[in-house]
Amino acid sequence: MRVVDASDLAEEALIYWGGHMGSPAVSVERLQSVETCYAFKELMDYLHHDKLDAVMGLEIGGANGMEPFLVGSSRFFDCPVIDADFMGRAYPTYWQTTLAVHHPGELVPCVIDSGDGKTIIMTKAPNDEIVDRALRASCSEMGSRVGMASRPTTTERVRSSSVLNTVSLAWRIGRCIALAEATNTMSSVAEAIVEVAGGTKSARILFRGKITQVERRLSKGHSYGSITIVGEEDEEEGTSAHRMPAVKVGGTLNIPFKNENIYAEHTSDSGVKEHVAVVPDLIAVILSTLDHEITLTVHTGAGLRFRVCFGSARVQIRLSRYRHRYCSLAIMERDRRRHRDWRTARIWV
Repeated sequence: MRVVDASDLAEEALIYWGGHMGSPAVSVERLQSVETCYAFKELMDYLHHDKLDAVMGLEIGGANGMEPFLVGSSRFFDCPVIDADFMGRAYPTYWQTTLAVHHPGELVPCVIDSGDGKTIIMTKAPNDEIVDRALRASCSEMGSRVGMASRPTTTERVRSSSVLNTVSLAWRIGRCIALAEATNTMSSVAEAIVEVAGGTKSARILFRGKITQVERRLSKGHSYGSITIVGEEDEEEGTSAHRMPAVKVGGTLNIPFKNENIYAEHTSDSGVKEHVAVVPDLIAVILSTLDHEITLTVHTGAGLRFRVCFGSARVQIRLSRYRHRYCSLAIMERDRRRHRDWRTARIWV
C-alpha cells in the first residue's frame, strides 16, 4: 500500500474514488466483504477502463478512511492512495462533498455493490442530491451497507477541490494515540490530540460527563438518534498541570446524530441552552476509560463516562477503531481561499 501527495500525480492520471454507503450500525454487525472493490471493477468495466492510476477516499471519516488502502493494495488494483479526500471528515450523504460544491453534476455514473451478487449502476441524474436519495433507497433494500465507486475524477479536480493532506494528518494523530498507549499516558491523550491537531486554536475539550440517555433508530439507510450527557467533576480522574479545562462544565449536553454527530447543545444548571458546536465542526465522543472515539450509533450506553471533543472546519479529527487498532481516520485543514462557501468554525475535541 502506497500513499502519494496530490502534487506527485500525473496531469492525465485516471483517479477513482469511493467507499462504503449505509448505516454504521449495520456495518458493525455485518461481516465485511470486498464490496467496494467489486463496485470499482463494475464501474471500470462500464467505462471500459483497464487500469486506474490512483485511488482516493470519499471521506476520511470512520472506516471509509481505510477503504482506499484496500482498493489500492497489491491484492486488488495495485495503485497509490492519494493523501486527500472529498469531505475532510464524514458526512451522511454522497452529495456533501467538496467536489459537488465546486463542480456540481460530476457524481454519475457511479456504482453500488452489496458484495453478494447485487449491483446497481446509475448513469444519469438531474442533480447531485437525487443521486444519493436513489442510491440510498437501493442501499436499504440491499442490506443497508454497500460498496460504492464514484465517477472517475482528474488531477486538476483533486488539486483544486479536494481536502488535501488528510491521510498524513490522520497518521500523525494515530501515532500520537499509539505513543500514549505505549507510554501509559492515555489519561492525557485528548490533550495530546489537541496539540497534534494544531493547538487550542484548532481543537478543544468541550465537555466531560456521563451518558444518562441514548436514543437510536435505523431509517432509510441512516442511523438516527441522540445522546444526553450529564456533566461531572473530574476528581475521579485526578488533577494534572497538563490537564486542559473543558469549555463547558456542569449541566447537560445533548448530541443528535444522523450517521455523524450534528451539533452539541449545552444546557446549564439554570436552564440556559447554547449550541457550542455545529457541523461542519467535527464532534468526537471519547470514552474516558479507554480514550478512543465512540460511534454514537452503536457504542454508547447509559452510565459510561465520556469526553466530548470538538474539531473545527479548519482541522477536523475523527478517531475510529478499525480491526482492533485505534486509528485516526478523519482530519482536514481547509484552505479558506478555496473553500469560501464553508463557514469558518472551530474544532472541539
